[in-house]
Amino acid sequence: MREVVFTGAFFLLLLLFGAATAATPEEDAAQVMVTGAVIDPAVLMPGDVATVTVTVKNTAQVSVPVRSAKMYTEGNILVLDNPYQTYGAIGAGNDATFTFTVQATGSSGTYYPYFVLDFTNAGSLRYAVPVKVEAVEPRVSVADLPDAFTAGKKELVRVTVSNPRSGEINGVSVMPSGEGIVSVPTSTFIGALPPDGVAEATFNITPDRETTLTMTVAYRNGRNQRTTEASIPIVFSEDKKGARIVVSGVEVTRENSSYQVKGDVTNAGLEVAKAVVVTVGYPGVPVDPNRVYPVASLEPDDLSNFELTFRAENVTEVPLVIEYRDTNGNLYTTRTNISVEGTALTGEGEGGAPLPMAAVLLIVAAAVVVGAAVYLSWRKAKRG
Repeated sequence: MREVVFTGAFFLLLLLFGAATAATPEEDAAQVMVTGAVIDPAVLMPGDVATVTVTVKNTAQVSVPVRSAKMYTEGNILVLDNPYQTYGAIGAGNDATFTFTVQATGSSGTYYPYFVLDFTNAGSLRYAVPVKVEAVEPRVSVADLPDAFTAGKKELVRVTVSNPRSGEINGVSVMPSGEGIVSVPTSTFIGALPPDGVAEATFNITPDRETTLTMTVAYRNGRNQRTTEASIPIVFSEDKKGARIVVSGVEVTRENSSYQVKGDVTNAGLEVAKAVVVTVGYPGVPVDPNRVYPVASLEPDDLSNFELTFRAENVTEVPLVIEYRDTNGNLYTTRTNISVEGTALTGEGEGGAPLPMAAVLLIVAAAVVVGAAVYLSWRKAKRG
């Protein structure tokens, strides 16, 4: 009997001791803490929508009941939803995450919307979440541009895209556009740009008129799709660095019904002239044996001769046509008029065949001798 009484008394003491040492709900709730908050995107732009995910850990030895979890609008950060109006409990040693949608409604700055975790009969946990807003946009700048644009000529245009923001941007691409502009390629994908990151995009631009070339950069900041752009005026002018073909030493002779022209072409420009071809334009009609004279390539200051044959009737001049291409394959054409007025025939024999020069000289010499003989005979007869 004594043993039974003693055992009962022992358990009663244990119960009393446990009741005296058990933690209160407030003390258990005090062991729940915020371990981190993630904002996506990390840095917002005015008008951007983002998600804020708050992680909470229960370090107590028992489950802690939670009534609700909310986030409250602060400054220029608007909370768009509060999905945790009711909640259960956070188990002992467990983590819990709470995700909210917010929007930046104002200017640049750092704002602190509050996360509040309400415990059941044990007060609440408050945590200020720093949300950063920057109005600065990615920048587009021209890295390489020709000295001059020409209608129909392909030119290389290179731009750089930089990210001066303190957060990463994603899905970056560059697209040229403009009235009367053909671009190869039509767009370039860059991808992600980290803070202070820089990337280049190169395009072959062919304008057919004076216009404005617009470089549009599309990118994402988190879920937010955005664009920024830069404008480049396209004004036609003379290319001071390109090839420039000069014709010199032109000699024109006529043989029967056709003409022969000889001369030199020189590249007086600063770039190579490729696939140079010389011919005669209307009203001249190229004929064999030298309808067209290919010169091939002319480096700056290079010279090459040419020889052409053509026909022309009732004209005083004909155009000498020179075609060439630059290193990008653009075709150029220049014209220089050459005079055919007063060009003497080399002579014609029977059937219209030209007489050799030696024969012409013999005929002239014979005429002189005959004339002298007639003159001497006339003088002698006069004296007699």
